[in-house]
Amino acid sequence: MFIQNITCEFVKNSISIDCQHPRFSWEIVAEKNNVFQKAWQMIVRNEENVIVWDSGVQETPDTTDISYQGEKLKSTSVYHYQITVWTNTGEMLQSGENYFETAFFDHSDWKAKWMEPEPLPQLPQNPLLEAKKEWQKITEAMMHGDMSAMKTEEDIWEALPMEPYDPAVQMRRVFRADKPVKRARLYVTSHGIYEVKINGKSVTDSRLNPGFTAYDRRLKYQVYNVDELVQNGENAISVTVADGWYKGKIALGHGCEYGEVPGALLQLEMIDENGKKQVICSDENWKYSFDGPVRSADLFLGETYDARRYDGEPSEIEYDDKKWLQVRTHTMENPIPEAQISPLAKVFEEVPAQSVFVTPNGETVVDFGQNLAGTIRVKIQEEIGTEVKFEHGEMLDGQGNFFYVFAGTSRAQEDIYICGEKREEIFEPHFTYHGFRYVRVTGGADWKKEDFTALAISTENEVTGNFQCSDEQINQLQSNIYWSQRSNNITIPTDCPTREKAGWTGDVVVYGATALYNQNMTAFYEDWLRSIRLDQLENGYVLGTVPQIRNYVQQGDTGSLGWGDVILTLPLQLYQFYGDKEVLQANYEAMEEWMQSMERAAHELPSEAVPYGGSQTEQNCDERSLENQRYLINTGFHFGDWIIPSVVNEEGFTDGPASAFLTMNYVGSSLLAADADMFSEISELVGNMENAEKYCAYANRVRQAFEEEYVSEDGKLGQEMQGNYILALRHHMVSPEKEPLLAERLNELVVKNGFRLDTGFMATPHILDILCQYGYADTAWKVLLQKQCPSWLYEVEQGATTVWENWDAVRTDGKLAGCSFNHYAFGCVGDFLYRKVLGIQNTGIGYDKILIAPEYDCPFKWAEGTYHSVNGNIELRWEKNKNQVKISGRIPANTSACLKLPDGTEKELGNGWFEVKAGLDSGIKE
Repeated sequence: MFIQNITCEFVKNSISIDCQHPRFSWEIVAEKNNVFQKAWQMIVRNEENVIVWDSGVQETPDTTDISYQGEKLKSTSVYHYQITVWTNTGEMLQSGENYFETAFFDHSDWKAKWMEPEPLPQLPQNPLLEAKKEWQKITEAMMHGDMSAMKTEEDIWEALPMEPYDPAVQMRRVFRADKPVKRARLYVTSHGIYEVKINGKSVTDSRLNPGFTAYDRRLKYQVYNVDELVQNGENAISVTVADGWYKGKIALGHGCEYGEVPGALLQLEMIDENGKKQVICSDENWKYSFDGPVRSADLFLGETYDARRYDGEPSEIEYDDKKWLQVRTHTMENPIPEAQISPLAKVFEEVPAQSVFVTPNGETVVDFGQNLAGTIRVKIQEEIGTEVKFEHGEMLDGQGNFFYVFAGTSRAQEDIYICGEKREEIFEPHFTYHGFRYVRVTGGADWKKEDFTALAISTENEVTGNFQCSDEQINQLQSNIYWSQRSNNITIPTDCPTREKAGWTGDVVVYGATALYNQNMTAFYEDWLRSIRLDQLENGYVLGTVPQIRNYVQQGDTGSLGWGDVILTLPLQLYQFYGDKEVLQANYEAMEEWMQSMERAAHELPSEAVPYGGSQTEQNCDERSLENQRYLINTGFHFGDWIIPSVVNEEGFTDGPASAFLTMNYVGSSLLAADADMFSEISELVGNMENAEKYCAYANRVRQAFEEEYVSEDGKLGQEMQGNYILALRHHMVSPEKEPLLAERLNELVVKNGFRLDTGFMATPHILDILCQYGYADTAWKVLLQKQCPSWLYEVEQGATTVWENWDAVRTDGKLAGCSFNHYAFGCVGDFLYRKVLGIQNTGIGYDKILIAPEYDCPFKWAEGTYHSVNGNIELRWEKNKNQVKISGRIPANTSACLKLPDGTEKELGNGWFEVKAGLDSGIKE
């Protein structure tokens, strides 16, 4: 029996703590059954071995979210701590010694200045400002009734010039360490993406730092342990900064959305054996050059590397920088950088090429066999000056040729290498990333698959879940979900790694529960929630993309139900999965502002609104009906049930905007009630009973309005879409006696559609649960196993290795949609696989109470998997054999589980190892 997985702020042995009350968690591992923690004690010591906090013996079972309550923590200090646990079996457990280090608590801790090169020429007018002006003209014209002035964002941007693609800037200096270094820490951030080296070695194996934030509101710095890199005597340090999110061409944008000049802020603190501190900062002592080999580096277009320009490593002491120029500096201004505690993005898997082949149109293409997000590493042996272009794409077209819808645009995903003098060279881009399975190679010759490796990149969130069953196509679906999740959590949660790389909030609303099964997302999501709060508008709107994609000028001041809901759904999920109550309190004010904004949106009648979206429903209304309109969504724009497969454009592909305009009234009204329910629940959890009661009543009033206005006496909705029925049932929008009627009608619609779903973002997560809940499990299983389009397994049948954005991304006639083929939203079915097929369900907080309840009538012979909860690893396997099922597994210590048997009865399991055999038509056999 022992203690493991000890974390501080959800990270093991963090060196970047910048809060005064960090939270601790641990797990108890026991071979015995029914082991529970009775009490705990934590002792924290400073570097002088003086106790700064002794919790005393706390007689509680709590092992998560334990907040430090000791003396005030000091900046850049090391603290050691030990945990003692007493169990119900009479044993005392002691952890080994753990530590955490603090970063900077005060602005004054920063001695560094921002350093920059002299600016390179940019456009005289910033394209983003011009785009915003154009959209303002359009909206003013539309408000005066001139709808002919309407332009798409693409049209606006197409008429504007592009900022130049600039080379990365290199900055360096030499310094002397006066005495042997005992501890060295580097604190660094940048305007752009940086890479730091000391004495020829990189300070980290992480990528794309400092990550994506709204740089004018929030800037994160990273902390690195460089004990082994700093040497006694002379040293050299260099930092290379490329455009990144700060200056690059993001999504539709044409560049320089946060600034025109790359820069770095860097502070190296070294402590010798006598405790004396020496500090090296970014200041006037640095020099810079734009003449390095990275000639351009853009997150969307790609990286160009000219090896002929490589003249040595600037972080080596002997490097010749005589032609370099002195940097310019300026003092730190807002925002003050904050330490990044959450994990960094890294290469998590190297994927060797499966083949190199020539396509029917004569092009050389590399196939890695797996769609992913990242870069390539390639061995090149060509003559000096040879230019080789590597274009990245996700698919081949119907004829077997390379396909990428944005080829030839600012999102072309093309890396270029110009060969230098070496006989064999290695090209590995560091300042970009792409979404791809295939790479088209232009230039060079005699390519072999052994020359190519794909480097899959993702934020290093711990993998916590796995699922397998007797159906190999469902297993492939689970793999597709996993790879899409890894591909779309790169510094922030994104929609896709190709077209946008954007933090669409609605995708996390849809997919959050599945994400939390697959990986420990606590620190990552808490970090993103801080960005959501900072980007929230004064009127309470939570934006569709966070950080806001500012070149989406049409969405700059809007908030949509189903997307902004993330400020409610995500904190509540983090609390339920991890027992993280602080996340509720931290986001509560933002939640309330969001709810008030949506109340105002509902209260507005169409005749009072700007003529944009909604429906004219109050004409000829009686007094009650008119009052009902003020509790329904009938104005403004909301995304509704985004991307319904039956709603198509003139080319026959799914039409997202049309889906939104069609369904946003019904869907938005259901989500309004759901939001009010969630906020009422959260209010009660944080002790605000006034809001709890207010919003419970408000949710019920929305339901009354919905039923009176949208539901007929025979239980049919005025707009008969699968998603409308699903969400009305999921959020109990009708009286209990009508729910069976709606469920019956939903089942009819699904059956009539050939057991194929016809749902978009908001309804898809719930379709299988709702069908099972209301007695149509057989229909649910047929939907899950459906192989015709649209369905999950249609994608598998088509060879997909990730989840598609659109159900019809590859049509049955072989035509490809202009969408993403790596988009986790519809992978939300993973949550159902864990809960209902495998059967691991959370009935407490942080899985302290667990229900094992597989759907025994599911069409699988067996299922197995694990979920590593905050309390420990839950292992489960069940297998059917004729009319019997065997269920076995392990429940972590300090939790308790209950097993639901095929006949509906329940058996208490406690914790530890268990094995139960039961009849599929009766109770326990043995």
